[in-house]
Amino acid sequence: MATLHGYSLIEAMPGHYSLHACVHDWVLEYLIGKFDLALFGLAMHCVAQNRAGKSTPEYWLTNNRLKHHALRIEHCHQREVVDWNLVDMDDIFEMGYLNYNTGRLKEAEAMYVRALKGNEKARGVEYTSTLDIVNNLAIVYTYQGKTAEAEEMYIRALKGKEKIWGTEHISTLNTVNNLGNLYANQGKEKVWGTEHISTLDTVNNLGNLYASQGKMAEAEEMYLRALKGHEKACGAEHISTLGTVNNLGSLYSDHGKIDEAEEMLLRALKGYEKVGTEHTLTLDTVNNLGNLYTVQGKIAKAEEIFIRALKGYEKEYGAEYISILQTVNNLGYLYAYQGKHVEAEKMYERALEGFKKIYNADHPRVLLVTSDLRKLMSTRN
Repeated sequence: MATLHGYSLIEAMPGHYSLHACVHDWVLEYLIGKFDLALFGLAMHCVAQNRAGKSTPEYWLTNNRLKHHALRIEHCHQREVVDWNLVDMDDIFEMGYLNYNTGRLKEAEAMYVRALKGNEKARGVEYTSTLDIVNNLAIVYTYQGKTAEAEEMYIRALKGKEKIWGTEHISTLNTVNNLGNLYANQGKEKVWGTEHISTLDTVNNLGNLYASQGKMAEAEEMYLRALKGHEKACGAEHISTLGTVNNLGSLYSDHGKIDEAEEMLLRALKGYEKVGTEHTLTLDTVNNLGNLYTVQGKIAKAEEIFIRALKGYEKEYGAEYISILQTVNNLGYLYAYQGKHVEAEKMYERALEGFKKIYNADHPRVLLVTSDLRKLMSTRN
């Protein structure tokens, strides 16, 4: 980097480097004029192999910077017919992971599908890396609301892992955990015990499953068990503990236990702010607190909270991250409730445009925002 900087090809910025504007224009001019598959593969490799995992400090910052390079690569392969058989399969997989981590679900799905086809052909349908792709593809399908496809992928990954490693291997149990059935919890208790962190994570995820099914009592029981175990094993301010606290707050909010919800969410927020005021976990909790204040009728507080979350998300992720669109939609609802129809319309239209880029036209989020926007326009007219 020092050599490049010495030749004025890059500029040193606080915490990172930036390509000089003139060099950037020259590179773009070259890319527009000529497509080189070898250089395309090299670019993918450089971006993919620098993707930061969650164990890396401030991994989201690294991945957010890489996202812009991924967008350029996306533009190149949309413009040209790429023979993906000539691109490294592991790089394709890592690009899928990067897209998933930065909220670009359609692009993540496309990369994972390419990586899956390549792995199946080159390594076999039951090779370990093939099954990892299957599992990750299922996660993407879950977030897209494609439940049938997600279930199919999880079951395929589970059968393959059971055949290779057995029913009690960690990787097998992680897939069972994602599938969300009770055997995951029983299997981990048998292997590690009732208070092992992995067991507690599964208990927490089982709470998520019950919450999504509207089974409040069962979800609360799982969350409280996970919370007690995490506090004992990790401490009151560990991220895993705070995650369960936040889940409890959201559960209480959804079921009208307003005081309990506020207590949990404020506790989670206080803990997350020690990790970082603009960390995604902090911002997610801020957004949840905004939803609670909306329910309570604390409109000014809710607006302040949503704007804080929105500014934080935009700083870290850009304009079309899922959490940003959810917050924009929340602001739209809040403005509509206040009778601020012009502001509400802007928020709803922004949310709808973003969701359409991520989800299919019949996805519940797209349909809900469309419905809210129509109601707003009807009220204005």
